Amino acid sequence: MRQHIWKRWKATTSPSLYLKCGAILLLFLLCVLIVACSGGATNANLGQPEVTVTINLGQSDGSPTPPLPGYTCSAWVTNTSPGMNNSSTIGVYAKFVHNVNGNPEGVYPAQGTASVLWAEGSVNVTANTTPDGLAIFPVSTANKSADLNKLVLVIIAFQGPQGVPPCNVTVDRAAFFTLVISSPNASSTVPTGASPTVNPPATGTTTDTPTTMPSPTPSPKLCPTPRPFRTPTPCP
Repeated sequence: MRQHIWKRWKATTSPSLYLKCGAILLLFLLCVLIVACSGGATNANLGQPEVTVTINLGQSDGSPTPPLPGYTCSAWVTNTSPGMNNSSTIGVYAKFVHNVNGNPEGVYPAQGTASVLWAEGSVNVTANTTPDGLAIFPVSTANKSADLNKLVLVIIAFQGPQGVPPCNVTVDRAAFFTLVISSPNASSTVPTGASPTVNPPATGTTTDTPTTMPSPTPSPKLCPTPRPFRTPTPCP
């Protein structure tokens, strides 16, 4: 039975079918050979080194963080738009510190010279530091109407004790303010320490005069007019 089926299949099968099947089998063998050869190849055989990636947390470019400078100074103004009508003096604050193991310590004693760069010229003001390194420079705004609405810079130069290098607050880090005109408020009209004046009430005496209503004048009664007597007429 099997031989009969085989002979019948051989008789009905064309040679082109054998050729197609052989080509498919050959292609399958070539694919198996390529996969087997490529599996043994490595980067070392090709002469290319392996790529490794190193991630450093906290460092963007891998360079160490530069240490803080030993001595630093800064300056600022709490109110950058002071009004000329409110006060004639502006406080410019500055600090001179020594960085010890990352902790700031005030430089004391030290003297600072503030140069106020007004429009008509600079004015120097000096002040000494406190134990925490703070210095306050009182800057007068008297007769500075020409500097209204203009930016005023304040640069500072510190001189510390012997062995301490000087420190300067330059123009690129200077304190600044702009004078403006402010309308005086109600509290500014009363001098400090004086009590407001209260107007006393009026002391005039008012006399109440009773108003007497006039009594009505009685109208006279009309007397009835008496009828005249008729004169008797004599009989004829």
